[in-house]
Amino acid sequence: MKKLLIAVVVIIAVIAVAAFLLVSNIDSLIGKLIEKQGGEVTRTSVRVSGVDISLSEGRGSIEGLEIANPDGFAARTAFSLADITIDLDIKSLRENPLVINEVHIRAPVVCAEITKTGDSNIDELRKRVQNYTAARRGGSGESDKEAKRIRIERFVFEKGNIEIDASALGLEKRTIEFPEFRLDDVGGANGAPAGEIARIVLTTVAVKTTSEIAGSEIDRLVKEKLGGSALDKAKDLLKRIGH
Repeated sequence: MKKLLIAVVVIIAVIAVAAFLLVSNIDSLIGKLIEKQGGEVTRTSVRVSGVDISLSEGRGSIEGLEIANPDGFAARTAFSLADITIDLDIKSLRENPLVINEVHIRAPVVCAEITKTGDSNIDELRKRVQNYTAARRGGSGESDKEAKRIRIERFVFEKGNIEIDASALGLEKRTIEFPEFRLDDVGGANGAPAGEIARIVLTTVAVKTTSEIAGSEIDRLVKEKLGGSALDKAKDLLKRIGH
């Protein structure tokens, strides 16, 4: 009996140590998960410099989230999000959908690159996310019913910058303002898989970015450089991003 009690104590101790290590490493685990799943959705490199999560308080922060440019574009990153804070509904941790009260992004920087043919890195990333979600719906992976769903009640982008690089067309790089905007009830009442949430958010950012560029002086300069059928292609690009 004494040996049995010692064995039970040892097992409990091992479980306790494992639980402690899991909780103490939750920040690094979440950081790796963001990088892994983000890379799968965008098919490019996603990096996070720091994560600080407090499950007991239902709050967290993510620092230095960067989404790399697709191959064929010069700049290193397409999106740079320096400061992200998350307010989580703790009661929903074991439920489906997981409810996030608010995601707040401060100082976002969008690096919009336009090639000599009028193609855009932002549109390329948007298409990759759409292809990912379409493949998931088509059966390559978990179905929407099986996947963990997420509902974000408020998604807030603070005012930031759009750095426009049309140097491939012989134009100087420009920086314009990225307007503050807010999305409500992302994912709907039943929530949506992470890939669908990414599609909704990235498509909205793409539309906002393209809209701001279209209203700027550099848009006129790009059109002058493209001309003819290439100009029509650029107009088609705006329409595609809006869908």
